[in-house]
Amino acid sequence: MTWTPPDLAVVGYPQRLVADHRALLAAAADAGLAAELVDPSRLGLAVVDGRVQGLVDGEPRTPAAVLPRGVNRPWPFVRQVCTAWARAGAVVLPTVAAADRCADKLETLGRLAERGVPVMPAVGVLPGPGTALGPLAATPVLVTKPARASKGRGVSAADAATTHDHLRTVLPLVDGHADHQVVQPRASGWGVDHRVVVADGTVVAMTRRTAPPGGLVTNAPEARVEDVVDPAGDEPEVAAVALAAAAALDLEFGGIDVIVDAGRAVVLEANAWPGLAAHVRGPGVARVLVGLVRRALEPAVDQVGTALRPPWTHAARAGGTWAAMIAS
Repeated sequence: MTWTPPDLAVVGYPQRLVADHRALLAAAADAGLAAELVDPSRLGLAVVDGRVQGLVDGEPRTPAAVLPRGVNRPWPFVRQVCTAWARAGAVVLPTVAAADRCADKLETLGRLAERGVPVMPAVGVLPGPGTALGPLAATPVLVTKPARASKGRGVSAADAATTHDHLRTVLPLVDGHADHQVVQPRASGWGVDHRVVVADGTVVAMTRRTAPPGGLVTNAPEARVEDVVDPAGDEPEVAAVALAAAAALDLEFGGIDVIVDAGRAVVLEANAWPGLAAHVRGPGVARVLVGLVRRALEPAVDQVGTALRPPWTHAARAGGTWAAMIAS
């Protein structure tokens, strides 16, 4: 049976983020878009006869728009399919380039630091006998995490000497390769951080996450998560830093993790596919995300009505107010 490309392909695993997927498909239907959830295992990439084409179920097909969701681990492959689709005219949100900047914590921090966004200091290293911690070698407590992991996997904290020994001797090789690691000082506000969901220059959701007693990982299953009802009023510095980070990453929609260190809000990392928490907060954020897609698919003109604008406008031009209207 031939697969008919929908207006919107939500690329994600059916058994994960179930409420989010349902909310996205329902929001798409309400917006008049035909949408389908596509398991990443159904994707393929054909390099044949001098052409590169994205496949679904083995057939070359290109959806009008694509929302990758929760694809951190298979992203190196999914990004190739999304790149082929984008070259064929599909709208991919976030863009492949923006998602790439968020897929590696070290690349995220480097990009932000170069653009003046406050971040936690970091050293990137490849585990092995020659690993050295450089400017962090004398730091009392260090936090180590895989640069491309998610959900707190592989996060540990120890003194500098223990961290050094661990990186040189303990971390196992996977298929003959060691994942590069990000090493950072432990923030003074450790154990509590904020996940800020940003859409087109507007904060559409913010949560305060508290690790279990004595713990470090704020997105652990036992962590306490509370919605911040008025982000701009209750956490203005956190909101401002998150917005600056999203702009620096060219991230139209994403999650920015912010922690307080030495009295100021700094970025820990960014997530191109943050959970929408539809099972808790309802369909509002899903509607915002689908609204981005809907707007990108519509013919649009600039303010004088004479020229087509790019599908991804920046907050400075878009004003950032539409997202709040969609959420309401």
